[in-house]
Amino acid sequence: MEKISHIAQERAKRTTIHGPEGLADLIMSGSAHNTDPSRPFTGQPHTDQGERGKQELSGIRMRDVADCLVRSYVRAAGSDLLNDKTDNNTLTYNDVYEIDFDKIDPITVVQNLTCEIEKMMGIFPNIPGQKEKP
Repeated sequence: MEKISHIAQERAKRTTIHGPEGLADLIMSGSAHNTDPSRPFTGQPHTDQGERGKQELSGIRMRDVADCLVRSYVRAAGSDLLNDKTDNNTLTYNDVYEIDFDKIDPITVVQNLTCEIEKMMGIFPNIPGQKEKP
């Protein structure tokens, strides 16, 4: 069984629901994961916080991860032109300066990053229980 950090256990003890507002706060905090590497993979199986997140990196270099991060920002920005460049492998790091970072959801960048890394590793979509790739 995976070990839960002491801090996470203490936070769980203090969590109480006070009426509908408290329930809404609890639901909205579903993405409030800490970054403790020993935390359990208790999220939904298809997310990076669940089974899918257990995948170890293999066969890619640090430069590849950096490229995946750049592509994940582009995907989060929703720019058709930049997405086309990404799809055609003509995107440059300088293209990122065209993005309005105030309009990007940072969690979307994280989710996109894991997908881009899976693509680089040739395992996208790495969804537990899925037999065939779409």
